[in-house]
Amino acid sequence: MDLLGKLKETLLSVLPIMAIVLILNFTITPLGADKLWRFILGGVMLILGLSLFLAGTDIGMVPVGEKLGSVLAHKRNVWFMLTVGFIIGFAVTMAEPDVSVLAGQVHDLNPSIPGNTLILMIALGLGIFVDIGLLRTVLKVKLKWVLFAFYSIVFILVAFIGQSMASISFDASGATTGPLAVPFILALGLGVSASTKDDSDSSFGLTGVASIGPIIAVAFMAMLATKSSGSAAAAAGESGSISFISVLLETLGETALGFAPLFAIIMLLQFTMLHFPKIKLKNILLGILYSFIGIVIFLTGVSYGFVEVGMYLGKTISRNFSPVLVVVLALLFGGIVVFAEPAVWVLTRQVETVTAGRIKRSMVMIFICMGVAVAVALAMVRILAGINYLWFVFIGVGLSLLMTLVTPSLFTGIAFDSGGVASGPMSTSFLLSFALGVSGTADMGFGLVGLIAISPLIAIQILGIIFRLKEKKSKKEVRNAAASE
Repeated sequence: MDLLGKLKETLLSVLPIMAIVLILNFTITPLGADKLWRFILGGVMLILGLSLFLAGTDIGMVPVGEKLGSVLAHKRNVWFMLTVGFIIGFAVTMAEPDVSVLAGQVHDLNPSIPGNTLILMIALGLGIFVDIGLLRTVLKVKLKWVLFAFYSIVFILVAFIGQSMASISFDASGATTGPLAVPFILALGLGVSASTKDDSDSSFGLTGVASIGPIIAVAFMAMLATKSSGSAAAAAGESGSISFISVLLETLGETALGFAPLFAIIMLLQFTMLHFPKIKLKNILLGILYSFIGIVIFLTGVSYGFVEVGMYLGKTISRNFSPVLVVVLALLFGGIVVFAEPAVWVLTRQVETVTAGRIKRSMVMIFICMGVAVAVALAMVRILAGINYLWFVFIGVGLSLLMTLVTPSLFTGIAFDSGGVASGPMSTSFLLSFALGVSGTADMGFGLVGLIAISPLIAIQILGIIFRLKEKKSKKEVRNAAASE
């Protein structure tokens, strides 16, 4: 188990945020002794918990996902593939830490939305759209037409539910594809695409299609539920002292409920399809245990230290200082967070591998970073100026869909996969809390995670267009050189 390597990755993700918060504490926004030590304890728990979780995922979850994709590819039974795809998509979402964090924040600010119901709807949406994505690969349907069709449905639905629930639905989409779901979804997509004997263009896109499911599911939930005001004030740092033990026990119980279905499904698959050797199975079970413990530590740290401080900073800085400072901090936070997001590293590594080094992971990472930094800054501009969230959805997603008409299909798949993985644990825990603190209400506060998920759709497709132009130029130079000989 590469715990040390994961610890380094997580340190890169969490420490820069902690450093900025500590600088703010000793300069313009003192946190007070209680919030400060809770923030530091929460940060340490985030680092340890996420490191343990990611290391456990590597030895427990990733092998299951990879072998499952391979088995499904060889069975060539579409109905069986869809059944397993739905079950896995549903189960990993129920256990996904990012979804738990988001559901808790939504319920805290809008008690009319039960957290467990929201998680259930998100899981159903992802499970169904994992199947749609797998079916697209098997039938060799162009990704762009699938995206056009289902985002058209999204546009219609969010126009009816209003910006408050629309922002929550897009946040749900971004939170769904976190560090637990991504290894499974990528492995399933790569395994099934290999069975089609198609080129690498079909290797990506499953995560992007799957991400649409939670948007539609939450939108349907909003349309069926009794309308509420959705404007509960964000308790930015005013929640009072909470017991560490009570937070730990509550998190332990909720995580156990979320993890139980995934564990049961993995054991069922072991005895029916996967048949890992005993030593390998022992390592997998150990990895699952590490992942479970890691999630409990991570979520406890988030609830106990990070969420409250993020809200407090957002509220204090937006009330006492220039809006320019809020936007600059948001730009800085966005660029730092995504650069070390674990799921982004998983995706960029897959991109470089599948394309045999034609597309460098460093280039993909740079474009994702720039896109997310701009998205977080725009989220603050939207909150401060009171701009309706739907404008950002229609313009951002609409532009990204139009770009699919001129972007190489491989880059379209990478772009929409990147949108799902760019919004990870730090986005849903700290950045969203900061946005809620700046806004003060659920109406305007949610939506940041969704904007983070939209930004790579544009940034990576710009990279794809640049890549295509460079390839055309290179081919032209080769032809000219051949003609002159």
